[in-house]
Amino acid sequence: MSDFRGVGSTPPPAIDRTVLGELRTALENADYTVERIEATLGVGELSAAPGVAAVHRRRLTGADSFSVLARIFVLGDAIDAARAVDAFNPLTLDRLAALGIIRTDSERVRATLRLLPHGDYYLASDQVAVDESADWVAGIHAPSITLAKLAVRQPVEAALDVGTGCGIQALLAANHSGRVVATDVNERALGFARFNAALNGIDVVEFRHGDLFEPVDDERFGLVVANPPYVISPDATYTYRDSGVPGDELCRKIVQQAPEHLVDGGFAHILVSWAYPPGTADGSAEPLRDWVRGTGCDAWLLHYKTEDPVTHAAGWLRPTAATSPAEHEVALGRWLDYLRRSKIEAVGYGAVVLRRRSNGSNWVRLDEIPIDRLEPASEHTQRVFDTVDYLAAVPSDKALLEERFELVDAHRLEQELHCRDGRFEVRSQTLVLTEGLAFRAGLDRSTTMLLPHFGDGRRLADVLAAAAADLEIGIEDREGFTMAALPVVRRLLELGFLVRTEAAAT
Repeated sequence: MSDFRGVGSTPPPAIDRTVLGELRTALENADYTVERIEATLGVGELSAAPGVAAVHRRRLTGADSFSVLARIFVLGDAIDAARAVDAFNPLTLDRLAALGIIRTDSERVRATLRLLPHGDYYLASDQVAVDESADWVAGIHAPSITLAKLAVRQPVEAALDVGTGCGIQALLAANHSGRVVATDVNERALGFARFNAALNGIDVVEFRHGDLFEPVDDERFGLVVANPPYVISPDATYTYRDSGVPGDELCRKIVQQAPEHLVDGGFAHILVSWAYPPGTADGSAEPLRDWVRGTGCDAWLLHYKTEDPVTHAAGWLRPTAATSPAEHEVALGRWLDYLRRSKIEAVGYGAVVLRRRSNGSNWVRLDEIPIDRLEPASEHTQRVFDTVDYLAAVPSDKALLEERFELVDAHRLEQELHCRDGRFEVRSQTLVLTEGLAFRAGLDRSTTMLLPHFGDGRRLADVLAAAAADLEIGIEDREGFTMAALPVVRRLLELGFLVRTEAAAT
């Protein structure tokens, strides 16, 4: 028998559009979909680690095409050739092997890559190999999903994907862009990205080799996305993870260079991590303010996690802990020494959203986002940017009171009840946005009484008057109630719970 070890170091697959069209048909015929995988293996359980893979195999015991393809492309198993022939039918194994997608002998078939569905796409990447090489290409993972959800999806003439990796961001941008440029310093990544574009029938993406923005010179785009190697570490081991430059300098560089490649009104979305010097780890994106100063862009700085040095290092070194505990111990010590020497008290994770705007003074805003509840945020992001512009232009509270607002449909009011003296009392109330960044806002009784009155074309002054009446607030106290309510209304607008009635109608 052939030795199938070391398949993770193979070159990217070649492209034959006829073969790839037939491969996609075979995948679709086998119902090789996200929904089927999640129903069979469990949501978020696509690991090929030995312990998890053993459980997956118990669920993939059938000879049906889906089970065979999942064993081949999810787990990286060697499969009986006769079973593989049936799963890929009518596509022959030798044609797949000729492209480098599989390796085969007379008895077994094994994939040289990982191939997973993601929505309507199929994405190839390197397998989760024991010996990952420096130019190892990652597939769909949590950061790429986060970036995909954050990006604004408005039509643009051109989009740029910096550090494209397997190409998922470029493929998504192709849906609403006249053309897309995807760059990467890793030639193998570009090879996989080209393959994925061909597999999914996308031909508007141009792939260019080079570091960050170098391949695009002075070109400008309506959308820029970047999922760079943002990990703060002493290593330069993996191109997809380690920048090889000190601290958070790479992320700062990308954020500061991105505006030069945006058209006016264009958006950039950049995943970043940053270092907190001693005494500054407040769990916010505050250190990013300096990064966006003087960029000519409005900036929304999003923070979703802060980790102490041990948690940060242990998380990124987790794969080593499973394969070589001794090596892991040495690496952990090296990382912690580096962070200590660099005077890094903690590491923050988040995203920078920029919108180039050359007229007027630019604004900066910081927010916490619940990464575990994130939904596609294009519409929400545009609404927030428009609202910040609008509030900055409102001349006075009196003018705001004449405006008309309504509550967005995508909301939910949660109440915590407490039983006391034989009856339930409301202990707390939270307004939840069920779209986009899924913000949550704690409400007191007075604020909650406001909500039902928004809509029906009412002026804000009338909304507040109606709520005051419900709360039995006397005429002499109405002005004080209004002044207290206005900051609450502004915050609900800023978070995207409220919209101007005329804006909602369009």
